[in-house]
Amino acid sequence: MRTWLPLVIVVALISLGLWFTESPPKQLLGKQPTQQEHNRAADLIIRDARTRHYSAEGSLAYEVDAERVTFFQFARRDRADLTEPRMVFYQGEDTTWRTESRTGIAFDNGQKVVLQGKVSIRELPQPGISLSTQRITIKPREEFAETDKVVTITDGPNRTTGKGLRADLKQDKVEILSNVESSYEPR
Repeated sequence: MRTWLPLVIVVALISLGLWFTESPPKQLLGKQPTQQEHNRAADLIIRDARTRHYSAEGSLAYEVDAERVTFFQFARRDRADLTEPRMVFYQGEDTTWRTESRTGIAFDNGQKVVLQGKVSIRELPQPGISLSTQRITIKPREEFAETDKVVTITDGPNRTTGKGLRADLKQDKVEILSNVESSYEPR
């Protein structure tokens, strides 16, 4: 009988350990997140992200890269928080526009991107026009940008400032909506 006792004790301890790991008591699990906290948790975090997006014809339309992308999937839509995002737009083989900002938020799988914090949009190749503002909304697939914030456009020594902007990046058409002031130096 003595030889069976250690074996029975070991089997009982292993069984108890397995049961305990499969269904631990709530006291040992710690605080459980609420449904609201669970819904706010990131689904995916990517560092040094770079994506390429192509037109329907198969040519490179634009690239997006960021220091960090934090992706959230919600019931009705998705959102990606971007840190130091940069976008480059192409027409054929040529680069046409480059954007940079401190942060950004991409909605609905990148259909709409809101750039914030020292936003810079430069026409390529340089020297070309440069736009700067604090916040702008870009629809990358349409190559369209708009803002209701103050915008400064520079082209060499020439400078235009105004409030609000609509820009068709495909057609290189920029419209400032109000309070326009310009300084122009003849060449």
